[in-house]
Amino acid sequence: MHDAWAKPGVELPPKGTVEVADVTAKGDRVTVPDTAVTLDGRTLRSLELVGATGDTGSFSLSLKVEKRGGAWYVTGFDLKA
Repeated sequence: MHDAWAKPGVELPPKGTVEVADVTAKGDRVTVPDTAVTLDGRTLRSLELVGATGDTGSFSLSLKVEKRGGAWYVTGFDLKA
């Protein structure tokens, strides 16, 4: 089933490099927009919208990230369609 969720151009299992643009954290929490996350140079937003049709302007995804024990973890997300 996981093959059905693969986006074109993304290899499974993932071998890509994930990077996050500079975002300013307030303490140990930060919200990261999908445009700030890249996988092999492609933004998370562009990967989300592969195959999308119609008006995608209102679509957005942001990740809630929290620092715990010296490492950053995704603790939630906001999805707007």
